[in-house]
Amino acid sequence: MLLCAVSVGAQPLSITPRTIQIDRFTCADLLAQQGELRDRLLIYLNGYMNGLRGQKVWDEKAEGERIDQAVRACRAAPTRPVLNVFTDLWPS
Repeated sequence: MLLCAVSVGAQPLSITPRTIQIDRFTCADLLAQQGELRDRLLIYLNGYMNGLRGQKVWDEKAEGERIDQAVRACRAAPTRPVLNVFTDLWPS
C-alpha cells in the first residue's frame, strides 16, 4: 500500500526546472529540446507573443499554424534567436 501511495504522488524527474532567457535562446536551442519540454517552450512563446499584442482570443487553428511556421523557420535558420522568429510571424 505504501508503494502505491509513493508512485501515485511521484513527479517525473526527466524535466529539470530551469530558467531560460528567451531573448538569447536560439532556434538550435529550441530544436535540441525533446518532447514535453519543447512543447512547453512553444506554448510559452505563443502566449508571450499573444500577450505582447494584447490578443484576447485564442484561435487553435491559427495558433497551431503559426507555431508550425516558427518550427520550420527555426529549422531553416538554427542560429537565429527564436524570439525573432516568433516576432516575425506574429501579426502586429
